[in-house]
Amino acid sequence: MNEVRAIPMPGPGADRVAVHGAGLAGLTCALLAARDGFTVTLVGTPSAPVPDLVLNEATIAVLTRVWDDPDERLLDGGHQLTGRSVRWGRDAAPVQVPASAVVVDGQRLVDALEQRLPAAVRRAEVAPATDWTVRAAVRPAGNPPVGRRVLLAGHAPMPSTAVSRMATTGRGWVCVVPAGNGRGLVQAMTPVPPDDPAGFLAEEIEAAGLGGFVTAPPPQVTVMPAAPWLSRQRAEPGRLHIGGAVLRLDPVSGSGAGHALRTAILAAAVIRGIRDGHRAADLLGHYHRRLGAAFHDHLTGCAVHYRAAFDSPEWTGELHITATALTGHAAQLHTRRGGPVFTGRRDVAAMT
Repeated sequence: MNEVRAIPMPGPGADRVAVHGAGLAGLTCALLAARDGFTVTLVGTPSAPVPDLVLNEATIAVLTRVWDDPDERLLDGGHQLTGRSVRWGRDAAPVQVPASAVVVDGQRLVDALEQRLPAAVRRAEVAPATDWTVRAAVRPAGNPPVGRRVLLAGHAPMPSTAVSRMATTGRGWVCVVPAGNGRGLVQAMTPVPPDDPAGFLAEEIEAAGLGGFVTAPPPQVTVMPAAPWLSRQRAEPGRLHIGGAVLRLDPVSGSGAGHALRTAILAAAVIRGIRDGHRAADLLGHYHRRLGAAFHDHLTGCAVHYRAAFDSPEWTGELHITATALTGHAAQLHTRRGGPVFTGRRDVAAMT
């Protein structure tokens, strides 16, 4: 972080924050900055509709605590899950484990969050003069992902049970998640983008032994990059990257929404600390290293899970890319884990 120390940056008294992106991370950062007395502007128009989100217990705890929602009204209309059936590996038997989660309409959730923002948070098409820019939506160019795998996703008619199901095939994994009202989300991971996504997903549902839990395969399938990714530009003078603009986790972890929230909480704490006179380079360095350590842990988990289940040439290539990235990240991590930036504040403590 020596280059950060050499560049002028906002110091005590800087109090204008522009947040680009109005998903979970952007709205949460805007909320916390406004609570801290900053002048906050949400920049730009809303992006594409937010898809369904599966929020685990840990993510729900952070969300409801930060947004002062002890009765969990933000989750109204969501579908409660109580367990997960997992068959991981060629000869493995299904194992059912307790797994409390709620499937929510992502767009409905972010709309509800925006309605709870303080009136002092303004919207603008163009960013005003600002001391801090927080980017939550646009991934910076030139940051390659750790692998080439893709996720296929679509909605399908499905019984409204309280158990999600996940199983591996020779080509990847498949997950079916009931969302209530006779519908659900189907996802499949594969290291090679298929020529016929809908046909491929239908085949994978059957190969995974999950055809009995899906009334019909998804009629429309979206293919999206899914390999983990971490921005090199995480913390700069006057600029922080959060949420989808700084980090993408492999969906196998089921914790992407939680990590997006935590980046927003930590970024808001860093901005507040610098305004209050704490050493800017130290706090920016902490943010940079904290995300690096979390990403290293995530890659380690991905390597363990995928090595245990797949041995095809395509997956061997993915594991090689992951191993190479882990070596590089290990060399960059000077501190594996640190404590919270500040103490005595519950929304900051919630992310530790």
